[in-house]
Amino acid sequence: MPSFSPTPEQAAIIATSRDTTDNLAVIARAGAAKTSTLVMIAEAIPKTDILCLAFNKKIADEMTQRLPSNCEAKTLHGLGYKAWWQFTRAKMKVSDKKVFFLLKTAIDDLKGDDRSDAYESLAETLDFIKKGKQVGWLPEEYRGHWKPLFSDEEFFENLPMEPSALQMDLIKLVSMQSWQLALKGEIDFDDMIFCPALCSVSWPSPSLTLVDEAQDLSPINHHILKKIVKSRRIIAVGDPLQAIYGFRGADVHSMTNLIKMFSMKELKLTISFRCGRKIAQNAHWLAPDMSSPEWAIEGEVRRPIGWLASEIKPGDAIICRNNAPLFRMAIRMIEAGQLPELSGKDIAGPLKKVLTGLGKPKDLRLQALSALEQWRGKELSRAREGARGAIEDKAECLRVIIEKTKSLGDAIAYLEHLLTREGRVYLMTGHKSKGLEFDRVWFLNPGLCRIERDQDANIKYVIETRAKSFLSYVSTDTFEMEEDEEEVA
Repeated sequence: MPSFSPTPEQAAIIATSRDTTDNLAVIARAGAAKTSTLVMIAEAIPKTDILCLAFNKKIADEMTQRLPSNCEAKTLHGLGYKAWWQFTRAKMKVSDKKVFFLLKTAIDDLKGDDRSDAYESLAETLDFIKKGKQVGWLPEEYRGHWKPLFSDEEFFENLPMEPSALQMDLIKLVSMQSWQLALKGEIDFDDMIFCPALCSVSWPSPSLTLVDEAQDLSPINHHILKKIVKSRRIIAVGDPLQAIYGFRGADVHSMTNLIKMFSMKELKLTISFRCGRKIAQNAHWLAPDMSSPEWAIEGEVRRPIGWLASEIKPGDAIICRNNAPLFRMAIRMIEAGQLPELSGKDIAGPLKKVLTGLGKPKDLRLQALSALEQWRGKELSRAREGARGAIEDKAECLRVIIEKTKSLGDAIAYLEHLLTREGRVYLMTGHKSKGLEFDRVWFLNPGLCRIERDQDANIKYVIETRAKSFLSYVSTDTFEMEEDEEEVA
């Protein structure tokens, strides 16, 4: 990208930041140089002490290198850790396994069927406890100098799966025990946000708070942000069309709610410095204001009837809404002599746990498929509306693996092989692709993004705008190993 002066949009944002005291919401489309704009804002007001809130530690470190000396880049977790230490004055110990050990101890105290049932659902119960921290919930009967953000009824009704009575008891018990340890200084990563959000801790008080990736904030993040900003100034940057993390607790209307909360004036960054002209124009169905700079390449958008393994180049990304089609593609690409890398290490554990629970390693394919169908039916019967798609996707991933192998033991080994191999073509879901960019993107099975469904339109937009020069809409059904010999002749 050539060097350039600020665009008219950037100049307006810089001038408004420098010449007014307005709270601002900068709506920045995909690839619209939002980080560079944040740096320009900070440079334009050198006498203002600024706190810049970054989405993760890596981004915070990168911003520290780019921001001027009047600006400090931090994550909310980093701020929360310091605030909690100042509040408790305890020797801090970060223990990622804290809740696991508490839950295991609680289960070991059970007897008979309760113990076996609790162990069977241990991973799910752990996840529910984690969700409690993410939304700011503590059991109502456990009262003190803290103020939970959710009632018992609100929390349990919003879990993706209906918890059993035993699970509810364990969730309440372990949540209280975890909080008690946190008061003594033993915390996990979630506690760094959860604990200080519920208590009257001391937060920094900068003259200006800059917020990056504001569309991904959760309600508990908003709660903390109000305590930091108070009556001072805030400038938040984000793209509401890239809000796709509702499944993990983000506020799907984060930007809209921030604008109301802080009476923000809206400004825009619509020029994408990432996407070629045709790729930016292709996103107009959702982002009609998105454009490209004059020097941008033309780019290419394709909708072929079929596609060949030989067309896929090293460094390409194949992106899909769901995991299962990616599993199927990875297997077919290996058979075609390609080197795919499947981005799914975080789902390896849960998938392997389901496979292991289906039976014995020596069980043959048909037995394993039958057990998988029973597992699927049981999970769907407990699932609430929003969780059913994830269950179907997980079941289909496992079906793909089992159908490719002779026994359950072979399926477990093959799963591990798929998810640990390194490659030159990257396969990932739309959620995993956010924040990344590639010269060439193959959008696999775009019909899985049902844009009438909550956030699916945003997922489709995110996938489309990962591409810099080439975007092709393709299907697993039309993928071919090699050209037909007669056609080649």
